[in-house]
Amino acid sequence: MKNRKHTIRLIKLYKKWYILLTVSLLLTLLVSFLTSTSFLKDTEMKMLDYRFQLDPTPEKADTNIVIIAIDDSSLDFFSENGISWPWPRSFYGYVVNYLTDAGARSVIFDMQFYEKDIEREETTADETDNIFANAIKNNGKVYLGVQLLKDANETHSKIYEFSVDDQQIDLPPFQGIRAPIAPFLLNNKSIGVINTEPDNDGLIRKVSLLFKLKEHYFAQMAYRVWLDQYEDSDIVEIPVDDNGDYLLNWYGKNAFRTYPFRALISSASAYVNDNKPIIPLEVLYNKHVIFGATAAGLYDLKSNSYSKVIPGMEIWATALSNYINHDFITTIPCWFNFLLTLLIVFLIMYLISNFLPKKANIIILLLLVLVLFTNFFLWKLYRIQLNFTMQIFGFIISYLLINTLSYLLEGKSRREIRKIFTRYLHNDVIKQLEDDPNKVQLGGKEINATVLYTDIYNFTTLSETKTPSELVYDLNEYFKTLIDFVFQYEGLLDKYTGDGIMALFGAPIERKDHALLACCAAFEHKKLREELEMKQELTAIDNLHLQTRIGINSGPLVAGNIGGEKRMDYTAIGDTVNLAARLEGVNKLYQTNIIISQATYEQIKEKFICRELDSLMVKGKTKPTCIYEIIDERTGETNTSKYEWIEIYKQALEFYREGKWQEAGELFQELSEEPYNDNASQVLLTRCMYLMEFPPKQWDGVLKLDVK
Repeated sequence: MKNRKHTIRLIKLYKKWYILLTVSLLLTLLVSFLTSTSFLKDTEMKMLDYRFQLDPTPEKADTNIVIIAIDDSSLDFFSENGISWPWPRSFYGYVVNYLTDAGARSVIFDMQFYEKDIEREETTADETDNIFANAIKNNGKVYLGVQLLKDANETHSKIYEFSVDDQQIDLPPFQGIRAPIAPFLLNNKSIGVINTEPDNDGLIRKVSLLFKLKEHYFAQMAYRVWLDQYEDSDIVEIPVDDNGDYLLNWYGKNAFRTYPFRALISSASAYVNDNKPIIPLEVLYNKHVIFGATAAGLYDLKSNSYSKVIPGMEIWATALSNYINHDFITTIPCWFNFLLTLLIVFLIMYLISNFLPKKANIIILLLLVLVLFTNFFLWKLYRIQLNFTMQIFGFIISYLLINTLSYLLEGKSRREIRKIFTRYLHNDVIKQLEDDPNKVQLGGKEINATVLYTDIYNFTTLSETKTPSELVYDLNEYFKTLIDFVFQYEGLLDKYTGDGIMALFGAPIERKDHALLACCAAFEHKKLREELEMKQELTAIDNLHLQTRIGINSGPLVAGNIGGEKRMDYTAIGDTVNLAARLEGVNKLYQTNIIISQATYEQIKEKFICRELDSLMVKGKTKPTCIYEIIDERTGETNTSKYEWIEIYKQALEFYREGKWQEAGELFQELSEEPYNDNASQVLLTRCMYLMEFPPKQWDGVLKLDVK
């Protein structure tokens, strides 16, 4: 009878959970629909603007981007000298020549040169245009802006040589183009589209990467420069939305170094006359120099998320800096925002229906703070944009609705059911049983895999001068790099072991190259360590990497969900795991950083240059194992003569095992001195000297470790 009552109560409990989840789902669907309306979409864009205003990052803007502004002071300067706007094109030729001598990386004009220069009394249009055209040709890195038009027009055939037809996407086509005149078009490096399309409120938040002109595709200005100068060496996916638009990551006001045009042309004049320029050549070396207008009367002012007035060329400066430094905004997919809102709605409804109002409201307030903090935290650190409007809207609607429903539903009954539920089942176990009952079964599977252990030598000494917060920060940064190497080669982070980690390769997905992957991950760290050894000033995190020891072993082990019903972890156990941990510690004995077992060595010897260090027998085992140190990777360019010393070590080791300690010691002595300075040889030399003085009764060449 009791069992029957419990069964009935559990059935009622599950029905109420299903009702709660169903209502949450329907409510989230409503919120999703409402936030897809133009009004709430605009609201979310305003939320994005507030993010930029609250957290400007001018320090992240690329310092190799320089803006040359045609500002009011430059207009006034030339006007006072009898030169009105538009200025002679020869002016641009003079400054481009100066940038050529300075070694600027690119010269970008966010300006219109669609018609010939005007005739003047002292010069003709052809003369000034030719001066500019020759400067463009001599520089070889000049990018000129083009504007695409809805209406068809005639244009120079040279235009289509600058197309990027290998990057086709479905875009509405333009029919015409306003391009620079032929003398410029025939001599510039490339062209970039400078069309911009503001949002409904007039703010520029996005730029298209590509534009379609009839059947051809052209790159937006900053994207064109990046394609030419960075694409081959910088494999990165620039995020765009379904319309092919890129969301700009603004840096804030005064993010880019800006000089007035008058300062640049004065510098060019001073340089030609052997005087000291205002803007020295070295300031412009390897810089992307962008020309554009900031003067109010020239009508190239835009509005963006943090300012109602910005010069147009700052759009391209921002976009180029984004592309070069991968300063991208990560816009979370709609489905993830939906699930996050569903979770929020569900939690609010659950709290109000299962707790007393006062307690529920306190928890909901804390939840709101958590949502606000999470949104700001993800934005500030990673520029991740969650749909904040959707979350808050979900908060408000669900809170109002559930408070109304709570008068209709039996809160007291829900709390009673919760007591029964908690009394007999653990929440985590129940959820796992709902998803997949097989996931909570104990046991595992025997597989062949490779285990990698790390540890920091002398960590106590390194950390004793640190405060707890400093120590945690250093370890987090240290682990971040270490784990990246593991993940890079498809390893599984099994656990943290204080100041080290244990990683598995070949589990849970079995694969034959597990040993190679583990050694590749270790070798990545070895390369990092070699780079750090060349640094003059080391950080605390650098020192942690320099003191890292790695042990690797391959073989059979048992892997699977191991633990009790309330908590299980995917891990591995067995002698293979134990030996990997022991080898990590053996590094201390030989003053090395990476030691691998013979089982691992046999699987990677064709890919890595290794040297056999020694033969040892760990405590609790009856068979010795040879241990190896990874020296370098084998490539077609590997200089094998560089590692002839390994053969010397090999010969010394043979003498050592044969009991010829005098001969072995002489070779180890050679390797322990300049130019080799081999730590392991010094260790073996000391051992040979000891053995010569206290020879053992029986000698098999195996070192027996008496401690674990």
